[in-house]
Amino acid sequence: MAGEAGRLTRRTILVGAGALAASPLLSGVSFAQDATTMRLSWWGSDDRHKKTLALIQLFQSKHPGLSVTPEYGGFVGYQDKLSTEFAGGNAPDVMQVADPGALIAAGRLLALDDYIAAGKIDVSNASKSVLETAKVGGKQYSVPWGLACGCYFLDNQVFEDAKVDIPDYGWTWDEYAKVAKSLSKPGFYGSADIWAAAGTRALAGLEVFLRERQKYAFTPDGKIGFGPDELTEWFTFWDELRKAGAVPPGEVTALETGFETSPIITGKAAMYPINSSIASSLQGLTKHKLTVAPFPTGVGSTALKGDQYGAFVNSSMQVYINADAKDKDLAAAFVNFVLNDPDAAKIQLMARGVPASSKIAELVTPDISPVEQSMVATVKYVADHASAGFVPWPKQGAEVQDLMQRSHQAVAFEQASIADTVSQFFDQAGQILG
Repeated sequence: MAGEAGRLTRRTILVGAGALAASPLLSGVSFAQDATTMRLSWWGSDDRHKKTLALIQLFQSKHPGLSVTPEYGGFVGYQDKLSTEFAGGNAPDVMQVADPGALIAAGRLLALDDYIAAGKIDVSNASKSVLETAKVGGKQYSVPWGLACGCYFLDNQVFEDAKVDIPDYGWTWDEYAKVAKSLSKPGFYGSADIWAAAGTRALAGLEVFLRERQKYAFTPDGKIGFGPDELTEWFTFWDELRKAGAVPPGEVTALETGFETSPIITGKAAMYPINSSIASSLQGLTKHKLTVAPFPTGVGSTALKGDQYGAFVNSSMQVYINADAKDKDLAAAFVNFVLNDPDAAKIQLMARGVPASSKIAELVTPDISPVEQSMVATVKYVADHASAGFVPWPKQGAEVQDLMQRSHQAVAFEQASIADTVSQFFDQAGQILG
């Protein structure tokens, strides 16, 4: 299947159509008319901030007497701030969460199963497989605030100037390396590195490679799901690209502090690995047209070779409710609102990725920008070709992700050999996971 997929081009990708049905508008939910407050927290770009503020205005208009306090900023430092707020008993009522494992284990986040069973949060049109990935201990603690996949953003102007074709959706890791090298020149790199701080982050990219070999980052019992051979191969692939000048040296990658300082925006790289959900945000930072491509495949590749398609669709971000929310019913109403309300969808469009509800996605797709159209087609392609199966990260998954980042940095800055870095990774990961 994946081998045939490699020959498809963008022109062959069509977003599935379906009849648009009326979405629940929470008509059965009512709140007191006295002053009610709710705090909402998220991270993102200026584009996402503006659209979320407009969402808040709409939600307030549907619930007279409600005042929603917005709390937002960039991704870097967001999770630390949130953890501090929870520790102090002063966390938001509804929020995006980057790393929920520890918060769920501590009982900080509300399981949504009762609200879903009662129809107060309608997930009937959401991807069942993606919903499953958000479950912890069999309970649904969040719903997707958009769907996405790991991807590469491509600077069309650079490709055009270099007379290099935009790759097909089914491109291999070999083809990726060849394109990256062909686009590179002194002071400019064909691709950003895989461990970019605001990008996809290294463990997510590694998981695509692992899935090609029917493995996962973690085992069902919460241990590391791969071995030294896979990690050595992964580090070596990126180290060779770095030494060839196809991806930046460590000191260049380390300059990235957010999307606005990513190499594709600062004019230092032609390709950038990250979650597809930031399409509109990233395009807003450059005048160059951007195109979205899925992660390369190991099927038919010499480098990072695998037997099946490894990319997969995930939640671009998820929306959670504080277990101690001031008004849990109101918070649940907001979650349902962002998932199913057509008016909300027309404001948000693709600011958080492809809407999780297939009917809502159908509604807004004709109104989105070219880069968002490219994002939708990419997510559709990955969904159609992804292999079944998923192993959720354990609560310490975020710590292992940070360890993977540091391990990539150690190799990139030549602080340790690949062999020593691999050995240290498994020693430290074992300590983290117990």
